[in-house]
Amino acid sequence: MKGILLAGGLGTRLYPVTRVINKHLLPVYNQPMIFWGLKTLIESGIKEIIIVTGPPFENQVKKVVANFNDKKVKLSWVRQPKPMGMPEAIQRCRKLVGNDEIMVVAGDNIFGRDYKKEVDNFKSGSVSFLHKVNDPERFGVPVYDKNNKIIKIEEKPKRPKTSWVVTGPHLFDNKVFGLIEKLTLSKRGELEISELNNLYLDLSELKLLRRKDVWFDLGTFSSLHKASSYLARKYER
Repeated sequence: MKGILLAGGLGTRLYPVTRVINKHLLPVYNQPMIFWGLKTLIESGIKEIIIVTGPPFENQVKKVVANFNDKKVKLSWVRQPKPMGMPEAIQRCRKLVGNDEIMVVAGDNIFGRDYKKEVDNFKSGSVSFLHKVNDPERFGVPVYDKNNKIIKIEEKPKRPKTSWVVTGPHLFDNKVFGLIEKLTLSKRGELEISELNNLYLDLSELKLLRRKDVWFDLGTFSSLHKASSYLARKYER
């Protein structure tokens, strides 16, 4: 299995800071944000990682990652000229992935533990995770029928039906690239990860695992502060 770390985008929710620096280089506790995603992949057993980034700060990202001191992992780079969603970024990695499965991590996520068990047990299909949040309208939210069977994932619903949201990391088998070709752009002008997971759901090959450990999506200044405080307490104990 190969890892894909997504470090593109414009970080508009963190303006004006991100007008001069890539969001994934902002400090979270004592390291650049992107280092935490790399650590999660490596601690999950991933030895080859593809980093996806793009203008205007891609050279910044490469210079900082050059200081990531772990010689046991092979890093490759893929350019995404324009932010067009997670599936579009994944598709750009197709040639480097080859016939492998993939573990996809958003570079602005902080995870409470590694995913080695899930990676070791992965066989096929798609595996994503569920975390309970206070603002589910910002995420993909599962919808269940009266028998508690999942029927779809709604992307950023105005009236979420649950506080449990679909989060990364995302594990996909190799047919993910063929399924991405079936996706169409959303109203936001992006390919949506929720719709990709819905295609796996149509094949009865989507697994969502509930997690009660820590997870942060660093899209706001508040979440940046909370994640830094959590990591400080964890590593200074």
